[in-house]
Amino acid sequence: MHEISLYNDLIERVKETLAANSSLSLLYIDCSKITKIEQIYGKKIYSDVLRGIKGAVLDMKGKEIMPEDIVAMDNLDSSEFLIFLSKKPDEKDFSAEGFNAMCKKVSDYLNNAVSPITFPYLQTKPKISVGYSIVLHNPLIKEERLINKLIEDAKLMADYLEFKRLMQAKETLQKLILKEDISTFFHPVVDLKTLEIIGYEALSRGPEHTEYRSPSALFDAAAETGLLLELDRLCRKKALLNARSISPRYKLFINCLPSAIHDPEFKDAYLKAFIEEVSINPADIILEITEKEVIENFDSFKKTAMRSSDTGFAVAVDNTGSGFSSLEMVVELKPQFIKLAMTVIRGIDKNILKQELVKAMFSLSEKINFTVIAEGIETREELKVLQDIGIPFGQGFLFAQPAFPFPDIKRF
Repeated sequence: MHEISLYNDLIERVKETLAANSSLSLLYIDCSKITKIEQIYGKKIYSDVLRGIKGAVLDMKGKEIMPEDIVAMDNLDSSEFLIFLSKKPDEKDFSAEGFNAMCKKVSDYLNNAVSPITFPYLQTKPKISVGYSIVLHNPLIKEERLINKLIEDAKLMADYLEFKRLMQAKETLQKLILKEDISTFFHPVVDLKTLEIIGYEALSRGPEHTEYRSPSALFDAAAETGLLLELDRLCRKKALLNARSISPRYKLFINCLPSAIHDPEFKDAYLKAFIEEVSINPADIILEITEKEVIENFDSFKKTAMRSSDTGFAVAVDNTGSGFSSLEMVVELKPQFIKLAMTVIRGIDKNILKQELVKAMFSLSEKINFTVIAEGIETREELKVLQDIGIPFGQGFLFAQPAFPFPDIKRF
């Protein structure tokens, strides 16, 4: 793979293009949202991801951009890229509509191309934003100064277009929440010894044929736009309403944010009345605490959680093993259940380190009295390893796809 050159090494080519065309157009690509991968997973993984992104940017040549376009970056570790367009803009290209369409095309291409590279670490599309600008050649002003202004304007345009995207996402989510346009699917939780269903996890989906059908895209957008609590409240309500016909022999697992325990509609008399309305025994409801929010005060959270447990709910910690915060929740909250993250379970039959991690969690569960559930089981080989370790419960596509109302599991 060819390396992307540094801007300083290409300045003469850029100046020549500016003079030859009497103008210069720039696409500025901002991948800075991926830098949190370095903060969480370290510089080695971040460097590998960045290398993949550089390849995706270069692969656009001859596809989304011209082969002659100049691709550059400020420094080798940068997550920002500059594409100086070699073609002289015609009347159509000078329009805002034309450049906006080009930015969207490049942004969509890169988000799709980079998503498989970042998915193990971000779980959602990387949200690469693209801005544009044009500068006219002015023989009275140094070319370097004109080009610096071009870059500055393109960065500002990228920020503006990103803000516009967020506002559009916020309006869409607000409408979705007000219309309560959320579906609930159920995914069986299985006894790994008997292969019998012991309960169902309620999974929320956005409107069909939209990007928000995906729960990760739905909740990621809610986090970006400050609507997590509102969306979480709606999903919880719909999950309970749609589970009214669940058999009393099954447990019901419901995902919720840590902040849910402070929600006035999720405690005391209001909650008790709602549970009675849906006719589900509180002792059969397990609240899965997710990592989409950070618990800043565990003492306060535990006190409120204890009051909520008076209603009869049990608590599970979701995605255990995927990061430090989930392990911290296990230690601090002492839940009745922990759910091992699918990233730990995936390929466990071929990974000794994963097997040892799961054995350690199972050993800990016997000492401090919590029940382990393995998520994301997809193959019989993974199932066999988990059965050999002694993990009691699990769920995954090996058994069934999420469905409505309550799917049975495959027999094998």
